[in-house]
Amino acid sequence: MRSNLDRFPAENALTLTTLLKTGERSQEIGRFEAYSAEADGFIAVIESRTFIRECIRRSVQSAFPLPVLTYSTAIELEQQHLVTSPKLIIFSWVEGNKEASINTLKVLSELAPGIPVIVLAYNNEAELARTAICHGAKGYIPVTMGFEITIEAVRFVLAGGTYAPMDSLLARGGPGDEPSPPTSGLVTARELAVVRAIQKGKSNKVIAYELNMCESTVKVHVRRIMKKLNAKNRTDVAIKSQSVLSTFPRTNTSFELSI
Repeated sequence: MRSNLDRFPAENALTLTTLLKTGERSQEIGRFEAYSAEADGFIAVIESRTFIRECIRRSVQSAFPLPVLTYSTAIELEQQHLVTSPKLIIFSWVEGNKEASINTLKVLSELAPGIPVIVLAYNNEAELARTAICHGAKGYIPVTMGFEITIEAVRFVLAGGTYAPMDSLLARGGPGDEPSPPTSGLVTARELAVVRAIQKGKSNKVIAYELNMCESTVKVHVRRIMKKLNAKNRTDVAIKSQSVLSTFPRTNTSFELSI
């Protein structure tokens, strides 16, 4: 894990050394983190439980150079906000209190408009994912996902995309429903554009023209999409992707497809 010390400005090195010797490390490190956050921006983590909050902070900090600052509530973030707004907010969905979580998303949209918010949830549920996205979240990540996939999802949201697990969106609610199709891989925003074109019955040549790419590139995308959706042909792709694409707006979106 990256040490907090490597984020301190060089001109404060002597001061930091003195503080470490005098036992004032904890308080002053927080001040240095605030200094770095003001200068470069930061990632905010909102989680009410102290231990879990610290676990999330350390995990995220190990993968990103930006300071990761933690808050117990959105109001605390508002009260302690720095000169520079956070570049990303990771918010733990409150179990058993959907209304409170939705209200928090509303507060965050007013407090930090334009700042992407990722909802960290404890269940991989289609309804919960749709609710989070529809109320302004740019990402929905259940804790059942692996660490590496989670970090890549966070990177994708930071880059301007929207992320949700494919298997939760393909889940069906009724006991008599057919099982979800097995899937594997990551569908990119470009591949989603190809899928939408396939749903309209467009040929590879037309898709290539409209998306400004080579026809050979379109063929590669189609093969990858068929493999990820476990589809036999283009018609199968259109059918299996319909329930997912109808859930989200036409934006840069990525869906993790679990095996």
